[in-house]
Amino acid sequence: MPDATDRPSSSPPMAARPDPRSGGRRSWHRRASRPVTWWMVALVVVVLIHQWIPQSRWLMVHMVTLGLITTSIMVWGQHFTEALLKTRLGEESRARQVIRSHLLTAGVVATIAGMLPSWPWLVVAGALLVSAAMLWYAISLGAQVRAAIAPRFAFTVRAYMMAACLLPAGAVLGALMAFSLGEPWQGRLLLAHQILNILGFVGITVTGTLLTLWPTVLRTKADPVATRKAAGGLVGMGVGVVGASLAALIASVSLGVAFVLIYAGSFAWVAVTLVRAGVRSARQQHRIELPWFPILSIGSGMVWFVLGLLGLAAMWRGSADEQLTSSLVAADVQALTVPFVAGFLLQVLLGAMSYLLPVTMGGGPRAVRTSLAAMSRSALPRVVVYNLVVALFVLADAGNAVGGALFAGLTLGTTDAGAFGSWARVLTSLLAFAALLSFLVLMGIAVRTSVRERRALMEGHATPASGTTALGMPTRAPATPTEGSDLDAAPDAPRSVGAAPNPAAPAGLDRRALTGALLGAGSVLGVTAIGSSLDRAYGSYGNDAGSGTTGATPPGDGTGSVAPTGQTTTVAIGMAEMRFHPDVIEVPAGNALIIELSNDDAHDVHDLVLADGTASGRLQPGESTTVEAGVIGHDLAGWCSIVGHRAMGMTLQVTATGAAASDGQGPTAGQSAGVDDLTRLPMELAAAPGSGYTVRDAALPPSAGAEQRLTLEITEAALEVAPGIAMDAMTFNGTVVGPVIRSELGARLTVDLVNNGTMGHSLDLHAGRVAPDEVMRTIPPGERLEYAITTEYAGVWLYHCSTMPMTVHLAAGMLGVLIVPPQDLAAADREYVLVQSEHYLVPEGATGYDEAMHEGAHPVSPAKIAAERPDMTVFNGHANQYVHAPLEAKVGERVRIWVLAAGPSRGISFHVVGGVFDTVFFEGEYLLRPDNETGGGSQALHLGAAQGGFVELVFDEPGTYTAVNHSFADMERGARALIRVTA
Repeated sequence: MPDATDRPSSSPPMAARPDPRSGGRRSWHRRASRPVTWWMVALVVVVLIHQWIPQSRWLMVHMVTLGLITTSIMVWGQHFTEALLKTRLGEESRARQVIRSHLLTAGVVATIAGMLPSWPWLVVAGALLVSAAMLWYAISLGAQVRAAIAPRFAFTVRAYMMAACLLPAGAVLGALMAFSLGEPWQGRLLLAHQILNILGFVGITVTGTLLTLWPTVLRTKADPVATRKAAGGLVGMGVGVVGASLAALIASVSLGVAFVLIYAGSFAWVAVTLVRAGVRSARQQHRIELPWFPILSIGSGMVWFVLGLLGLAAMWRGSADEQLTSSLVAADVQALTVPFVAGFLLQVLLGAMSYLLPVTMGGGPRAVRTSLAAMSRSALPRVVVYNLVVALFVLADAGNAVGGALFAGLTLGTTDAGAFGSWARVLTSLLAFAALLSFLVLMGIAVRTSVRERRALMEGHATPASGTTALGMPTRAPATPTEGSDLDAAPDAPRSVGAAPNPAAPAGLDRRALTGALLGAGSVLGVTAIGSSLDRAYGSYGNDAGSGTTGATPPGDGTGSVAPTGQTTTVAIGMAEMRFHPDVIEVPAGNALIIELSNDDAHDVHDLVLADGTASGRLQPGESTTVEAGVIGHDLAGWCSIVGHRAMGMTLQVTATGAAASDGQGPTAGQSAGVDDLTRLPMELAAAPGSGYTVRDAALPPSAGAEQRLTLEITEAALEVAPGIAMDAMTFNGTVVGPVIRSELGARLTVDLVNNGTMGHSLDLHAGRVAPDEVMRTIPPGERLEYAITTEYAGVWLYHCSTMPMTVHLAAGMLGVLIVPPQDLAAADREYVLVQSEHYLVPEGATGYDEAMHEGAHPVSPAKIAAERPDMTVFNGHANQYVHAPLEAKVGERVRIWVLAAGPSRGISFHVVGGVFDTVFFEGEYLLRPDNETGGGSQALHLGAAQGGFVELVFDEPGTYTAVNHSFADMERGARALIRVTA
């Protein structure tokens, strides 16, 4: 039973003159709305760091729906109840209302805290708290309706009560899903959960509110008779919600579609009244500018609501020949999350708050008017940007020809849905996020503006209106929230037919607004084009939804003679430890295949590419997605396209049972024919490095002392490794062959490894004695680790990435040298460092060339690595770079050359043509010193892969000497450096 404090107070009305220091309803609004602010800030933080949060999509959706939307409905529902019933609760009840708001917040936090680590009983506890708060809210509203005297708008409050009672039912279904009941119940619960919460709780509440709020925002009079008649549609919407949710639970498609149509028809009955209010407002002359952001944002949100309803009905009807299975719920209904949550909920919430916050702050007509104007700054560009981005996401994921055509139309043909990959999605998401974030910025500006105006009013610099409505709208006399009073304290006059426009009237949506709309659209189109270009360069494509062939076999090689059955096969596939689990799946020929793909690897990034071109996009550890492979008419090969993963056995076989086999060995998307995988790249090694290449400084860096800390940043880029030849490189600090690190005997070396690449990477410092479990672990993109060792042994040490396949990562450039000079090393006049590595590249036209991460670059070839067929063997990351920029020395100088055979597979026989080594240091020990008793010298330093040492020599004559790998096949592939000796 409600407390007596939930009943209206008999206190006299407030004085007409507003006091910015007063408490009352405005004070309780501030206290009760604090959780809304908390959720907004938390949502911004989560959006920025979501890639490191498990189940981030679920988290963001529920922070919006449960955190922002539900709390806002509870706070503003109470506000509108008092306004519509013309009542005022006693001040003693406000503390209870704040407690109710905090109880709801505690329930939401508990639900989220239980869902992320999969603690279902904590989710149940959170759901119970949320349900208790909403039932308390509904009971309180009922008490206020019963206490009101002849309320005119009680139908809206009763709609609030009905909607509030639907949320606990939806919360219970959500809690049951936390126990992972499995299909078909998991899917049925999800659909019923969404219907109850989005169409029921939120949809009915918003629609009931708009019956009175919408004319007020438009500053036009509402027709009381028409409004009361339209309210009957709210009951029909409630019937539709209950019926559709029950139909979802019993898996009745026909009943479900019927009740969704009842809901849609009931909403249309209400919408007619809302549209008429808009028409009346358009025909009036408004003496001040309308609050355009609330109008545009709420209007856009309701359009998305209608589109979401139609989409739900269409998808549910499309499954009429099947049982209600997870294929409908998981793949299709979840696709409605974007239009319902991003398109409808967020826009209606922000639009309503943009209007309600200024009017509830009050302070007289001038304060309200200026704060409303602040909230509507750049309204049209913000709304255009946000809605265009939402539309692109919805159409890109539609997976059909119609969606692809509309996508191409929205982007004016500059981009198709198939090119809307991860880069395009990230950049456009950031643009939409900026549009949303502007609300918080403008809210702060509006608050400061309102405070400033209220202070001026208190000091006598402004004249207040004679009163305010229950919604905070100034007017000459008390008015209902729908009587259309204007901020100038006089109703707007209707515009007579044929009358000339009033030049003093605001221009409304004039040429400046058109310019803003074009600016917003142009921003989205430009960012989309840039993102799509990056996707093409980095190979991070989405599905080819726009082509109409997404998930289906390509034209000319489709289902062959196999007719589609109309049935769907859904398979869950996990990716971990370089394998698909399962790696062979059987699908009846003619069935559509849906793959629920998850990356179960703790560290590595993976993806799935099918031979017909269907691709999942890259999945970070813990992420999942749904891949629609279309109708399967023949056997189909699949693989992970991350470089080296396919070679390590990460392949998938789709077997079409009852159809002729086709293993995908012929030319298909992702495969090419006509060029042998082992063909060596044609290159002109005599040519100079490209104009954009900077020759690597081969000089040994100076000592860093007894304590050294440095950062190795992992990045991926297209880098030149031979004249005119670019490689898809993986790098430490941006270069093929990482920086030369120098440490001293007994010194402490700390490396901060930062992974700013697109896949998992790691580090192995050969010079350290340390357990590999922690410091050598693979870290996913965006993470970092600290790797500390003491360099206790002298030597020329290799460091490299140790993530599998290791050969691929090393051949892609992820290696370097750590030099620890031996005790009492004599000084040399010059010291150079040469790191030999070999590189294996996919030739143009061969298998895998189209999977390059960067346009124009050659991917690393696992096939050539396995066959030991390198394209080039180089010093310091580039073939023959020191032929065109020779090392320097003078006659009589002692020159020390530190050499490392970094591999990944080949060693070196290091020789200087025309020189003799009098000092040779190999793997921690001297093999030869200048004053040896036998008088011997050395012609070559022989090193196996991952071995190092140094040699010393003195040049007696000026000239040009050549340092080579005397395994001449490697020398002729680029392992050559000139030493220019002058007198």
